[in-house]
Amino acid sequence: MNSFSYNLKRNTIILFAILHLANYFINSAFLFYICCGLLVYIFVFAMGVLPKVTRRISLALLLLGICLMIWKRMPFEAWLLCIDKNGNLVTLFILVPMMFLPFSYNDYQKELKHVAQAYMQSLLPFCMLTFSVVHIFGVVISVGAVNLVFELFKNNAKLYDAEKTFMASLLRGYCSSGFWSPAWASILVVTTQLKIPWIQFIPWGIGFFLISLALDTIAVWFKMRRNPDKYPRLETREHVVVDWKQIFILIGLATALISIIAVISKITPWDLMVIIPLVAIVFPIVVALIQNKMPNYKLGMKEYYDKSVLKVISQVALFTAAGFLSKALEFSGVGAMIPQLLPTWMSQYPVILIGSIMLLMIVPSLVGLHPVAIGTALVATIVPASIGLTDMAFALTIIVGWALAILISPFSATSLIAGGLLNSSPWDISLGLNGRFGFFNVLFFSIIIALINGTF
Repeated sequence: MNSFSYNLKRNTIILFAILHLANYFINSAFLFYICCGLLVYIFVFAMGVLPKVTRRISLALLLLGICLMIWKRMPFEAWLLCIDKNGNLVTLFILVPMMFLPFSYNDYQKELKHVAQAYMQSLLPFCMLTFSVVHIFGVVISVGAVNLVFELFKNNAKLYDAEKTFMASLLRGYCSSGFWSPAWASILVVTTQLKIPWIQFIPWGIGFFLISLALDTIAVWFKMRRNPDKYPRLETREHVVVDWKQIFILIGLATALISIIAVISKITPWDLMVIIPLVAIVFPIVVALIQNKMPNYKLGMKEYYDKSVLKVISQVALFTAAGFLSKALEFSGVGAMIPQLLPTWMSQYPVILIGSIMLLMIVPSLVGLHPVAIGTALVATIVPASIGLTDMAFALTIIVGWALAILISPFSATSLIAGGLLNSSPWDISLGLNGRFGFFNVLFFSIIIALINGTF
């Protein structure tokens, strides 16, 4: 492929992201049409370079969505809405790598490596730290936390030769933020529809986070115990000296980043999926100016343009196809029909009922239907008392099922982002790393929520 073709593709991807971001504020029908056209063009040229399996799945998702749209005879505007369904996520995914440029202005990863060598010889505390840090960041900045914590800790994971174990804990920790984070759509849906104040979810969410952390810690411990030779302890290096000044600067950068996003989210009505790309563009420049690191910024931007932009093609294609199918399923009414799959006799068996509600969100997500469609339909059509659940138990069921669907689904933003970061198939990331863990959590949390339902 010649340099002109490479540059055309890179520039098209960047142009889409910038125009889509701008149109959030301009709200121009003309720009909307242009963005849809650019996204279609990106999808088409992606089909020529994607791995065979990814290409076939993307096309299958798209064709299924097209069939549903034709069957329902949807108007042209509806087709454009399907194309743009994941436009915000695509924009975020394209621009968010720039957010982490300030973390490369100095060799902070080297100091994190020294911390691990001096204080964390075992993989277990490292995974616990990863789980906890990404949970905290996820509560504030949502899906942006996945990239941030990966960039911070990826070199440490290589020390333990446990990149996939690290990624599994990272994704589990991020998804546990969905138990109480106001940045998650699931919290917005249940608080709005069920009229439960968000503050009431905080103690349950933190409790569920601690349970998830314990389950992940046990899972990592069992993995280490089964393969002790694969996960040896790091050699203690007494001569290693940690430059704590660099660590504090790193903590300050991470704190500043999530604080800026949180403040903007609080004082503006803007969507978080718009705020994060905006901060990704501005934050590196501001930090470079403050730290007098403009040469480092320019070098980072050159690497972003040369390498990072084209790496997102497969994720953009899957985002687009999965979004198209999800919107087509919504237009076709399939999502609204799913609550009817719950038989009345299940109300006598709360554990089975709660687990079934979770699976109603998880199973469709495995073929590309986002849990927002099913979760919203469930909350809108089911009266909790009619199936023997309290409002809080039903809300917790939706929240946990939603988070587990995001964890297990190969079409969720987290799985697609993680696949891109590890250069792996999203199926290897979602079901491969977290399938058994996720379905065990369905059973475990079904029992816990059933106990809550019978007690409170």
